[in-house]
Amino acid sequence: MLGSTAAASPNIDLDDPIYQDLATRRALGQLGPYLGGFAPLTDARVRELLHEPALPDVWWVSPLRRGIVRGNLVHEAVRDYSTPARPRDLAGSIALSCEHHAGQPCGDGAALAGELESAAGYGHFVSAAVRLRALVGTSDYDSGVELDRAYVSGDWGPVAVEVGRDVMAFGPSARTQLGWGDHAAPVDHARVSTARPFVLGPVQASAQYVVGRLRDPQVYAGNVVTIARAQLDWADLEVGVMQLLQLGGRGAPGFELGDFVLEHFRRRDASAGAMDSSNRRFGGDVSWRIAGLWGARLYYAVMFEDIRRRYLGDAIRHDADHVLGVDVEGLVFEWHHTGARSQEHVPRVTGFTNDGFVVGAPLGPDASSWFAAARIERAWGDVVPWVELAQLSSATYAFVVDGPIERTSEGVTESRYRVGARLRVPVGGRMWRVDADGFVEHVDAFAFESGATRNNVGLVVALVWQPGGRLGRLANE
Repeated sequence: MLGSTAAASPNIDLDDPIYQDLATRRALGQLGPYLGGFAPLTDARVRELLHEPALPDVWWVSPLRRGIVRGNLVHEAVRDYSTPARPRDLAGSIALSCEHHAGQPCGDGAALAGELESAAGYGHFVSAAVRLRALVGTSDYDSGVELDRAYVSGDWGPVAVEVGRDVMAFGPSARTQLGWGDHAAPVDHARVSTARPFVLGPVQASAQYVVGRLRDPQVYAGNVVTIARAQLDWADLEVGVMQLLQLGGRGAPGFELGDFVLEHFRRRDASAGAMDSSNRRFGGDVSWRIAGLWGARLYYAVMFEDIRRRYLGDAIRHDADHVLGVDVEGLVFEWHHTGARSQEHVPRVTGFTNDGFVVGAPLGPDASSWFAAARIERAWGDVVPWVELAQLSSATYAFVVDGPIERTSEGVTESRYRVGARLRVPVGGRMWRVDADGFVEHVDAFAFESGATRNNVGLVVALVWQPGGRLGRLANE
């Protein structure tokens, strides 16, 4: 049996406070599993979860659905994943100002950006949204006007469809997604998915399938990514599996339709040479809400580059990404570790990236992070102080084909000591919100050079206007 039909409507941004408020209700037992391992949610899906009236079956237009003015002031030593001391087959850079911001302009320098989103649709069935961004800035910020989002989505009974440029995040993590998450820039794609978890007796099932085009820089321009995910929810337990496949592009081996389908189940050529057919990442995750422990939620996820069958232990230890976390009453504690070649690939030496951003964990290969944050609610708004220790290794490894993985050198460890806070304050009723993000970071052994230190500091302040949106809290609704 299926739940009631929700209205098709534009997606709610991944950084909107509604997600934290829904998570709080879930922790209190007021909601069952509702994400199905995928975000963003549509406004219609939130209406359904909160038992609000659906949109009427009429044409509607929202010419000014959302507006943002954002200022960045950042002093930061940005470094590439690949360094002279430890070359990597991976494009992109490490910059705290860029992490978990869905490809927004970031990095060293000062910038002022304005974003404007418009939307239109027909009642419960179809909607379209466009977001433009104008930017002026210095240093790492390129001034100009760009198309940030543009998509058409529909929701018909159990099936949801979306085509266009948009952000996505998969998995149960409260912060770091290992497969495709909130660090990746919006991707040009087509997606078909369950509109909400499909009820099968005591079990709920969800699935998503995405075909996208990765934005440059890429070794093979125009190469394709597919994302396949399935999740089962039973009571307070959620279990998911996921696969990412990168293939095709100009200059890469081609595919007929049949070979394209089969590549999802076996690699036609895994030689890591000129005829290498694809780059695959796959894994699974589990999340458990412990009802008797303040609604605490434990979660774990793993993503593999190669399972190596006979040497599974080596693959788990050296060649897989892991994240383990607990989310309880506004407190988040998370550890994550990435494999020695996380998101790297040969011959696609730009790696698993979109628009220069890795699509999974932002620290890149062979990194560990210990993170803690607390959400403090006050009458005037919310503040979330956080602290993180990140360590990046320059160790080297020998990978024997279908054999063991052995560490061949220890290298130098780069340590990053981070502290920051995020402030959210609704102002002027429920149409306006002020967001402020600040951080301080000290780096030892920068770029794996012993004795090299850097000190980074940044502040991002945004004024968000959303006349028909869901800014603020749910508690008083």
